[in-house]
Amino acid sequence: MATEFRENEVFEVGPGVWIRNMVDNAAWADLGNGVAVIDSLEDTAEMEMAIPADVQRTTGKPIKWLVNTHWHPDHTANNAAWARAGATVIAHESVGPAQAEANGQPNITFKDTYTLEGEGRQIELEFLGGTHTPWDSVVYFPWARVLHIADLFGWGMIPLAKFDQGKIDLLKRHLSRVLEYDADTYIVGHGPLVQPEHIRRWVTYLDDLLARVPELARAGKSLDDIERAVPVPEDMRDWWKLEAWKHRHNLTLLVKEFGA
Repeated sequence: MATEFRENEVFEVGPGVWIRNMVDNAAWADLGNGVAVIDSLEDTAEMEMAIPADVQRTTGKPIKWLVNTHWHPDHTANNAAWARAGATVIAHESVGPAQAEANGQPNITFKDTYTLEGEGRQIELEFLGGTHTPWDSVVYFPWARVLHIADLFGWGMIPLAKFDQGKIDLLKRHLSRVLEYDADTYIVGHGPLVQPEHIRRWVTYLDDLLARVPELARAGKSLDDIERAVPVPEDMRDWWKLEAWKHRHNLTLLVKEFGA
């Protein structure tokens, strides 16, 4: 059920929607009269120049809009450079007030939903914040049946810095909402593309962790003992970086919360 990680390849995800598949993904869509880029990656001089060149090569058009799914630096670092080059920055109002300046701060903000109209195509933004960050939004490309869900799905990782049952419950509701979209393919902030079955499988994996790990942690079992008792499920062993460190990250969150 895993999807291949095509590292540093640029390819079309759906008609008019492209990705440079990386640890920090870059994605963009041709809206007819310009291109909307989703997130501006980490602060590297290479990507500051490479992504606009990729956009020009694949579409023949400039970056007209830059949509930030959330305000972590690995998603916003090139905002100022691309804004100075002419991109209008769009983000949820929780990241700060809209400004007229081309300084990388949002020029357009929205409350619940926002539709960005191009010539013949539009993308739809929806705020689903309050879990991974206060700001999270998803971006839908309806003509291509592609949805960008940023860091709401982390290839197995519980996307929280600290365990919070309220946020876990909200995240599950957000993922249920994500699955309501008419989308065959999901772009995430980091790593391979995702299909709906990955999201459904992750929710069952999370439920299993929540059913088993707290009891072991309360009994004073060590993290190593718990990892032996609750290993990575066999059908998820090929998930991107899950066995390498993400599963242990999840166990660590739960042990810190429920341990004696």
